[in-house]
Amino acid sequence: MTVNYEGMKKISVKTMINEGGREGESKAPNGSLDVRTSMSDKPGTTTPEQLFAAGYSACFNGAMSFPLEADGKGDLKRNVRAEVELFNGPEPTDFQLRVTLIGHIEGLSSEETMAYMQKAEQICPYAKAVAGNIEVDLKAE
Repeated sequence: MTVNYEGMKKISVKTMINEGGREGESKAPNGSLDVRTSMSDKPGTTTPEQLFAAGYSACFNGAMSFPLEADGKGDLKRNVRAEVELFNGPEPTDFQLRVTLIGHIEGLSSEETMAYMQKAEQICPYAKAVAGNIEVDLKAE
């Protein structure tokens, strides 16, 4: 897929710097975010998968606002839970992710919620970035 970035309006550029890899620390140069990462469940740490889940769920939930607003339902309370799984294949360096996005829109059936999730999948930059690269399952509550 080729995108013509020159014809688009840049909305934002964000930077994070990591030292130490998975057993390290990631910081925003402007001081807005500083997180310690670890593969264990040490208090005060997170994992890259949790950080990805946070970004993906926020972006996807935001993308749902567009079709909801278009249908006059933008004020409905909604949430998206992202479950990011990390797998290791037969080779030590064969890592893969799988994501499940579970959406809920207050007052809507699971079928209606799924329809909005499917529309959001076409809008969300995270969904576009991972399309064809990792398995993503959509579920509605």
